[in-house]
Amino acid sequence: MPGAIGVDIDYPGYDGRILPFANASQDAVYSSHCLEHIADHIKAIQEWHRVLRIGGHIITVVPSAHLYERRARVPSRWNTDHRRTYTPATLLAEFEAALPPNTYRVRHLADNDAGYRYDLPPEIHPEGAYEIELVVEKIAAPGWMMAG
Repeated sequence: MPGAIGVDIDYPGYDGRILPFANASQDAVYSSHCLEHIADHIKAIQEWHRVLRIGGHIITVVPSAHLYERRARVPSRWNTDHRRTYTPATLLAEFEAALPPNTYRVRHLADNDAGYRYDLPPEIHPEGAYEIELVVEKIAAPGWMMAG
């Protein structure tokens, strides 16, 4: 994507918590298979929202507890750095806990199981897609929220 900036832990000015961008300065934040590794995931979601312009989108992809882990809790069979597992409901609940109501809209929430091998037993690493996709759009907070 032209003009995209990849921010990793060694990005100049990034301390692993606060993105080195001004408020409302980015069109999108894309996080793939990252949120499940972040200790303070609520603050991370708030930070992603902070840097978004009105009309911008957070695109988040995480492994599905039901498809990847095939169980509801950590530890992960496949990645010991996973701090949490996700279902569509728990991923959405984290965004709802992190962001003020009426400052975002859910635009997409889906299991991606394209090519997933449902026939493989739990002790075999899953094949195919095994993730949850969530897209939220930042919207302007209504005036009545600002007045109080």
